[in-house]
Amino acid sequence: MELREYVHVLRRSWLLVLACVLLGGLLAAAASWRQTKMYAASVTMVVSSSDEAVNAASAYQGGLLSQQRVKSYANLVASERVASDVIARLHLAESPADLRARIEAQAVPDTVLLRAVVRDADPQRAKSIADSVGEAFSAAVERIERPAEDEPPSVHVRVWERAKAPTAPISPQPVRNVVIGLFLGMIVGIAAGIGRHRLDTSIGGDSDASVITGAATLGMIGYDSDAGRHPLIVHLSPHSRRAEAFRQLRTNLQFVNIDTGPRSILVTSSVAQEGKSTTVCNLAIALAQGGARVCLVEGDLRRPSFGEYLGIESAAGLTSVLIGAAELDDVLQPWGEGRVGDGRVEILPSGPVPPNPSELLGSRNMAELLEVLDSRFDIVLIDTPPLLPVTDAAVLATRVDGALLVARTGRTRREQLRRAVGALRAVDANLLGTVLTMMPTKGANSHYYGSYETYAPHPRHLRSRGEAGFPNESSPAIPAQGRAQATSAAGASSSDGRPSDGRPSGTRVADGRVADGRVADGRAAKPTAAARKAATRAAVEADSRLGGRRGSRSMPRSAPEPSTQSATSSSAEGTDQVSAEDSSAVEIAAQRQPDEPTAPLAYGTADNPDHPAGR
Repeated sequence: MELREYVHVLRRSWLLVLACVLLGGLLAAAASWRQTKMYAASVTMVVSSSDEAVNAASAYQGGLLSQQRVKSYANLVASERVASDVIARLHLAESPADLRARIEAQAVPDTVLLRAVVRDADPQRAKSIADSVGEAFSAAVERIERPAEDEPPSVHVRVWERAKAPTAPISPQPVRNVVIGLFLGMIVGIAAGIGRHRLDTSIGGDSDASVITGAATLGMIGYDSDAGRHPLIVHLSPHSRRAEAFRQLRTNLQFVNIDTGPRSILVTSSVAQEGKSTTVCNLAIALAQGGARVCLVEGDLRRPSFGEYLGIESAAGLTSVLIGAAELDDVLQPWGEGRVGDGRVEILPSGPVPPNPSELLGSRNMAELLEVLDSRFDIVLIDTPPLLPVTDAAVLATRVDGALLVARTGRTRREQLRRAVGALRAVDANLLGTVLTMMPTKGANSHYYGSYETYAPHPRHLRSRGEAGFPNESSPAIPAQGRAQATSAAGASSSDGRPSDGRPSGTRVADGRVADGRVADGRAAKPTAAARKAATRAAVEADSRLGGRRGSRSMPRSAPEPSTQSATSSSAEGTDQVSAEDSSAVEIAAQRQPDEPTAPLAYGTADNPDHPAGR
């Protein structure tokens, strides 16, 4: 593994690492809380020589002797003899071995000092034991270093500083223990993440699928928590990620082979519960929305599911046609009132569940039925059972132009996908590519799929001029004279010069508007359909008066109505110097609503003035 792969593994396993870190910290805190508090008391002793010579040489030799004895005495402080003497002195109810485990001797380097440290759960008892250890060890050294009964010892050990009662425990140390627990938890979490990555045999992305299948990944369908309740993309927003994913699959299928694209496509998977049925249904809808005539065949004769997903009747269908019990036209069912977008979807359900599905799908009647469907429809999609449990899909794959293999991210095993590809290649089937479902859309596992937001259009009010920082770039700059003409033309919808609602000009209404087409605060009011129609007619008449200087063809027009004449005469005041570009701007402005900069223009209105503005 490269460093980049390790970083990716850590990003994928950050939850596991975090859980291990928290668990290690909690365990360390719990252990510190349950641990008995221990106190430490120390006594300091001095080792000296008994030589009474006063010359320098004798003093130096006595100092060397004392330093040599200190190193040896450090091992004798916690001896069983000293421990037994302390127990006898203090009448302790414990064994010498237990007491020795709580006594620690420390020789101060390059000195003649010897320190004994005693640990105990009771601070006062720790002090008493430490003092007793100093006294017992001094008496023991005097007996050891005495050359004869009537001679003084050559080395003396005296207590220099008695023990003091400790005020704070030396263990446990919660902060240190918690830090150690967090560190150990992090190490365990990282090791577990790398181990899981090494042992994980599921499909993790398109790179894994391409390496195993040797074919391109044509589609990656993201995970949607609402897909269980609404499996079809017609229930979603047209700009949702899931809908765009199926459109991408549709586009990739169209360019699999530019010269001879596949017309009959089989959709299958390795094992069950990988999303092949919902994939084939949504692919059919996406193809029909693109203008294709699609026939959706339910070739899964063992566990049919189109009735649940599409709400159709499956009592008669494919098996009825294959055994001659019904005609094809009698069992084909149009879905979505026969039209989906610019195309059409017709469904051939499974029909009664037969006892021999693989024999029916491999029969001559099935081959002839596929030829008939290929001649009547642009695309034939066939849903089939999984490849590994049964052989139905492999039998039918030899009779279609290509096969799509569906795999579920994070669940389908590499070995399962490899065996499924082997089953298709064993019958010389044309594997068009793979489709990955349940792709994660968040977190490190999303790869590049979840790194992009939807590219849905912004609401129109967010793109209007002066709101949310979006300038109205789609609308051309309209001169003041042109705006005056458009406004006056929009307001002229009756023969007496009044607006279409019959209110007098300049009268304020209840909602804050005035009859001249403006709101009380001066903003332009949204014109009605009748006002837009009148404005379009006025612009057409203005165009005819300018003599067609914009290059438009001259067509006979009927005499304008009195209301149009009034609107034209009122708008012509002060516009004798209007150029051809200004009149073109007037026509565009009359067709476009003020707050809808992306509203389609009514091209061809000059040819048909009675046609309403827009599409």
